[in-house]
Amino acid sequence: PDFRTTGLDWLSVDMPSFGLNSEPWPVAGISNNPHIRSPTTSNQSGLDTERIPSSQFYQPVSPPTAIGRTRASANSPNLHPLESSYAGQSWPFDQTRDSPPHRYSLPPLREILKNPSGNQNKRLDSLISFLSDGYLPNLSLVKDSNASQVFGDLHRLLDLYFSRFHDIQPIIHRPTWNMFSCPTVLLTSMACVGALLSDDEQDIELSWMLSEICLPMISWLGAADGGNYRDISYLNALCLHQIYSLGSGNRQLYQNADRSRGVLIGSLRGMGLLGSSSWGIMDDTQDSTELPEVEHDMGLLHRHWLSWISQEHERRAAWAAFEYDCSLCTLTSRRGAIDLSELPRKLPCNESLWSATSAQAWLALRSHLNITPILSDTLKAIFSGKQINNSLGTWARRLCSQVIGRLLWDFKQLEVVGMPEHFGLPSLLGAHQQSKRLLLRSLNHLLDSMASPSNTPELISYNISGLLCNYSHLYAAEDIMDAVIYIVRHHISQDCLEHRYNIDVAQMRLRSAFANDPHKGRMLLWHAAQIVGIANEYLVSAPCEIMRVFMAYTFIMAYSTYGPRFTSS
Repeated sequence: PDFRTTGLDWLSVDMPSFGLNSEPWPVAGISNNPHIRSPTTSNQSGLDTERIPSSQFYQPVSPPTAIGRTRASANSPNLHPLESSYAGQSWPFDQTRDSPPHRYSLPPLREILKNPSGNQNKRLDSLISFLSDGYLPNLSLVKDSNASQVFGDLHRLLDLYFSRFHDIQPIIHRPTWNMFSCPTVLLTSMACVGALLSDDEQDIELSWMLSEICLPMISWLGAADGGNYRDISYLNALCLHQIYSLGSGNRQLYQNADRSRGVLIGSLRGMGLLGSSSWGIMDDTQDSTELPEVEHDMGLLHRHWLSWISQEHERRAAWAAFEYDCSLCTLTSRRGAIDLSELPRKLPCNESLWSATSAQAWLALRSHLNITPILSDTLKAIFSGKQINNSLGTWARRLCSQVIGRLLWDFKQLEVVGMPEHFGLPSLLGAHQQSKRLLLRSLNHLLDSMASPSNTPELISYNISGLLCNYSHLYAAEDIMDAVIYIVRHHISQDCLEHRYNIDVAQMRLRSAFANDPHKGRMLLWHAAQIVGIANEYLVSAPCEIMRVFMAYTFIMAYSTYGPRFTSS
């Protein structure tokens, strides 16, 4: 028998409660209505009053509150139908032949966020007051006794974001970032992540509050102005909140993250940052290394620097979405939404360039570093075993490991559909063994190039890539890990006796695999031990990494139970 399966959806596994509190965590009550379409125009502020077209099937619902409940209809600001002069649809829809008959006036964001239930949570009210406009208000103009405390909380959580998350996915250009020029929707998402990573238990409640503010903000802004789907700050906020949702431990937020992934990726495709166009010739001319005469014109140099930051900012947003997509692919055992053929043509630049504090420093570093490494050239060099360019950044190396991991995942899926219970194509089961060995060697080669980290960003990327590389060896070993998971899941299930025969077969499969190829069994054990060792040295506490560590321990226990017994002579 062969236990290869499509895999386990870790985000939907039902675990025994063991007497734990099963009440759901509070979440925002906003829902994404598929019939809401984006407008073509908006007012100057973009946040007070907006109009959105709606189909005839749309029924206005009461807006969500910041504590996850829904208003009574009597207290809800209504969406007032207006005469439609709507002439066309903004991207990504083009349905001018079926223009909606009405528009509706969207309630102001402040009305969406404020708490109507009588809950006198001054801290929450102050947060809403601070975050209800497009940008933070001038603190001296805020008439709120809690303003200083709220501002201090936000500042502290943003500091936590930069100190504990920014090095994991450096999508914000910190040298030019300013708290007051950053859109509040992005600030809120950043603060959510910072609160989640805080050591202060009181910040857990604060992270829930911020998340319940952030969800309606993201939905409202998307519905109020379709142009936000082409705004990198908005898309980064969407991506960061989805990352927060994966780490929140809240199943409802898991589902929201899975649903909203399509919005994020579709928007990046619409901007040309993902898709076949990202491999076009135009991309070759965007990052020319020649900047004539700029050394003598500081103003021109600064404009070139800002233009490069904008291009790199967009590229990093696309790569962050891909890495998030890889996380969901790993955790749910479902195919990623981003195809490898539509990845950006170029990888993120070296961290030194991205963190250059001035245009002059950036210009000087350009002459020593490969400013935008090309993905295909980099992967070809890795596959051929050539020495990897020292100027290739640590995040870029980690992304290459993610790409290789996705290739191995695709091979595994081909093997699964070739099984007799699926399409019955036995030729697929062994067709890619040589390619799999090449990819696994390439992962080892890539990891070796990262094996001497000298700073925290390098340590983080080495940690994540090390877990991915060693887990890929376990994952690609035919059906061994599938058999291990089958045994463990059904041993702890309540209907264990019903699966007794299949459990026995899986146990025999493991014993046979370890006995027939003891060298391979020991190598897999070594890779599992490497995962444990890397995690003990330094662990990025993200769901994928924790899952891989858990599976490594599970394999070690399975090998100790079903592996060959050696007796001393």
